[in-house]
Amino acid sequence: MSVTPEDEVRYDRLLPREFDARLAATPLAYVPVGSLEWHSAHMPYGVDTDKATAICERAARRHGGIVLPGNPWGFMQGNWRGATHPGLRVETIYQLYSDILRGLATVGFRAAIVVSGHWTTKQTIPIACALEQVRQETGLRGMVTFDGSDEDCGFDPALHLDMDHAGALETSVYGALFPENVHLDRLSELDLSDLPGRECHLTRSGIQGRDPREAADFERGRWHVDQVVELLGQAAARLLAEAEPVTGG
Repeated sequence: MSVTPEDEVRYDRLLPREFDARLAATPLAYVPVGSLEWHSAHMPYGVDTDKATAICERAARRHGGIVLPGNPWGFMQGNWRGATHPGLRVETIYQLYSDILRGLATVGFRAAIVVSGHWTTKQTIPIACALEQVRQETGLRGMVTFDGSDEDCGFDPALHLDMDHAGALETSVYGALFPENVHLDRLSELDLSDLPGRECHLTRSGIQGRDPREAADFERGRWHVDQVVELLGQAAARLLAEAEPVTGG
């Protein structure tokens, strides 16, 4: 389905007139962040970035706002499997997102929501610190969250929007968004006998969670996405209600 200029929400695809209209109506930016990480044999390296971006786009279409291009540059604990990119140093992440968020204030955004599809606080904490620094400088309001439930940096665990790594849960969410990119038949090449596994880097398949061949459910994934989109909309409304006009950096 083609997207008309009036329906477009991506910063890099918006024409000036449509950008100005969206910014005036809802001066909130979504900042999707991911990784370039091995997600076993059945999904691509961009899973984390893709799902965060797609969820942000749905939130912007439903609740207003503008979505930055999905950014794979975050934290990764070494090159642990396959072509996983080792990522950026924590101090680099802080500096990078300080500049990104400060620039949003300069453009005229009053709030920003950072959504991390890669679940590690070594990614979200430096971004949250950058956001707080920029808030003090410019007044830009914001929040940082994973794309689901997590007591460290996510929505309320009682909502049961849990995530695993390349297991049934993440495969369900990614498959709901990009079914053409999920190839469960490729898992026949791997030994999955040690699932669910305590950590994905300790399992032979790189999966932490239930076997997605048996338990992946794209309908459950769609429910997860819909819930997160609504939660992001609620957060956006709250942040904008609290926000004052920002000052450029």
